[in-house]
Amino acid sequence: MRRFYVAPHEFKGERVRISGEEAHHLRRVLRLGPGDEVDVFDGAGHEYRVELRYFHGDAVWGYVLEETTVPREAPIFVSLAQGLAKGEKMELVIQKATEIGVASVIPLHTARSVPRPGSGQARREERWQRIAREAAKQCWRTVVPAVEPLCTLPELVRRFSEYQAVLFFWEEEKSRHLHEVLATLKAQGHIQRLLLIVGPEGGFSPEEAQLVAENGAVSVTLGPRILRTETAGLVAASIILYELGDLG
Repeated sequence: MRRFYVAPHEFKGERVRISGEEAHHLRRVLRLGPGDEVDVFDGAGHEYRVELRYFHGDAVWGYVLEETTVPREAPIFVSLAQGLAKGEKMELVIQKATEIGVASVIPLHTARSVPRPGSGQARREERWQRIAREAAKQCWRTVVPAVEPLCTLPELVRRFSEYQAVLFFWEEEKSRHLHEVLATLKAQGHIQRLLLIVGPEGGFSPEEAQLVAENGAVSVTLGPRILRTETAGLVAASIILYELGDLG
């Protein structure tokens, strides 16, 4: 069954409007038409079987036959604050984090970030959100992770209270391992919201490490090898979601 993303506001009672790139792909590439059935998800947790009815301009209108939502979202809300990385690495992180089950990605500008925010940042953020949407569509998630606006570490620190725990993955941490931290968290009871912080290619400065530690983040090591920035967060998120009951 073909699967398409439609924003929640495009549902009008039992009718649904498919537009933009999704409508183009449906009509011009797949050559679907009235009478065909497709799966549609709204990115907010709902999925439907839809019968296509008619074309109007560049849009395709369909009729909702039934809701087919299947639980596919992780039982824990994991946010990944990813230090800005060069080239296509940010896109890779966003795509794979979506597949793994991360709930949101927060692009993070730090002292050692090589890419510098500029006039094109808004376009990059739009592209990152589109990558998350396409990845959610491909891996059959029902919720599209939010790719949040670029923020700085001091701005992120002010949001620590939104989470039950903040894990700071730092190459200078040698003794506090992730499995030990997770064991402690599980012993404390049900964990619902976690924030993971991963640095850019150059890592975090000592001042940044001090800032997050003073505000309650727990510094963690992923082991004896230094992982690339595009690897570290994905490894950490995978381990956490496995240990806390989602993956595997």
